[in-house]
Amino acid sequence: MADEDNPDSGGTVIGYERELADITGAIDRYGTGAPSHIAIVAEPMAGRTTLVAEIRRIYGDRVNYLPLEFVIMDSTVLDCSTYEGDIILIDNCQFLSTRKIGGFDVLDMFLRTQITSKKLFITTWNIHSWQYLCSVMNLDAYFPTIVTLNRMDMPVLKQVILSRYKPGEIRFLDEGVAERSMFFSVIHSTMRLPFTSAEISVPWIKLNFTLMLRKLPRKKRVQISLEDVILEKINRIAYGNPGVALMLWDESLKDNAISLSAITETPFSISLDTNESFILSVILSMESLHAKDLAAIAGSEMDIDRVIYRLVQQRLVRDNAGYYSIEPFALGPVTDYLRKTRRLW
Repeated sequence: MADEDNPDSGGTVIGYERELADITGAIDRYGTGAPSHIAIVAEPMAGRTTLVAEIRRIYGDRVNYLPLEFVIMDSTVLDCSTYEGDIILIDNCQFLSTRKIGGFDVLDMFLRTQITSKKLFITTWNIHSWQYLCSVMNLDAYFPTIVTLNRMDMPVLKQVILSRYKPGEIRFLDEGVAERSMFFSVIHSTMRLPFTSAEISVPWIKLNFTLMLRKLPRKKRVQISLEDVILEKINRIAYGNPGVALMLWDESLKDNAISLSAITETPFSISLDTNESFILSVILSMESLHAKDLAAIAGSEMDIDRVIYRLVQQRLVRDNAGYYSIEPFALGPVTDYLRKTRRLW
């Protein structure tokens, strides 16, 4: 993957080559008609930062970059009239709205500005916020080019992780055993919805026959590389999220060596009431929210301090100097729980 912190570094985007091609294609067509505004949609930690860095590296001074780091209450922050470049790249656009009365005002003004501007707008969105806004205000109608970053399968994730090292630099140790849960994996196929340009990621169960056969007596055993077994475990725990997988890899790697036994999985047993589930879904869809914004969304009838305390105590949410976000290793379990309880759109 491209360097997420340095947009001027060289390199390619691994795993999202097709998505990058869709973005550059839309940018290259810009000027032949109405701007084909672009929305990049993904889960937290799933690669938006990487794509943004690559776009800035490729197009250089043409790009005016505006990263949003908190809820935007003043629409003048989005005044792009003085920008010289012809591309406006706005990161974390979930901060343009909140789920409260008057919470869509800034987003409405931004969309009006976008459709009247001659510049090309590239925006990034949290996927859960995006799906909610598409349902309640047809947000997708404003973006002719929608690029969704789906979860990665193990072979792609393997490229992402090992591309950071020289051949042979990592040692895979034969310590620990494969769990039964590793005999199958979830792969994510992209399908285009009929009569629309929208794409969805459809999960499928894939049996890992080679891993099953590895458990046969030696004479009948099918050889499978130890590194594939290890990376399959990492990908399963990370739910195919590359950012989470890289974090788990880094935590499990010691002196450039890694084994199955070094990769630990954090168990989550989630049990929440209605208010706790709602606030958890808001944090997931916004990615990082200050306590005062959560209080404004919750309203006076909810004891927001108690709710936040409960979420932190269950290790679902982390507190970073008053800003609350989902614990990285809880992203998959939290998303599954909120979908089962119909808290996500």
